[in-house]
Amino acid sequence: MIEWLEHIDQELLLLINGWHSPLFDVICWNLSKAISLVPFYVITLYFLIKDYALKKSLVLLGFMLVTLSITDIVSTQVFKEGVKRYRPSHHLTVGPKVHLYEERPGVFYRGGQYGFFSSHAANLAGFICFLYPWFVEKRRYWNYILLGIGILVCYSRMYLGVHYPSDILAGMLFGALVGWSIRVISRKFVSL
Repeated sequence: MIEWLEHIDQELLLLINGWHSPLFDVICWNLSKAISLVPFYVITLYFLIKDYALKKSLVLLGFMLVTLSITDIVSTQVFKEGVKRYRPSHHLTVGPKVHLYEERPGVFYRGGQYGFFSSHAANLAGFICFLYPWFVEKRRYWNYILLGIGILVCYSRMYLGVHYPSDILAGMLFGALVGWSIRVISRKFVSL
């Protein structure tokens, strides 16, 4: 059963990764860079300050940073280093079949050695799940924009051949759980 699921995971990854083009290579490469998300973080902070006043926004920012710290540290230090599942780009049989992004002539992006589970997926899911209720009343559209960006970034990680779909799914589930948990805790300090 496990081998069958692993086979499905690999085949789905190769299908997603196989739909490549020079334009999508550049788009997905840029979506995967942490710096490309900075404008969305800044806009989110601006909306929080505008809608909830500076003091409440700073408290929320503190909880948001706790959420991102937990998702990032646990995904990289505990799971990736504990599970040690090779990324598709480093896998002996899958790696040669994966289309890799060429950062510069002869240098291909492969990510770190281990990939379970995706820090990008965990961080974004934690961020989105934590923030969801704060934007429901006044800026519902912003939730949809953040969700869309999260989906695109997660897709880009598979497209680039550095995460299996199960890496993404596990990261999203973990991040959502952390985001929801920190939101519950934050409500003791900040109300809507």
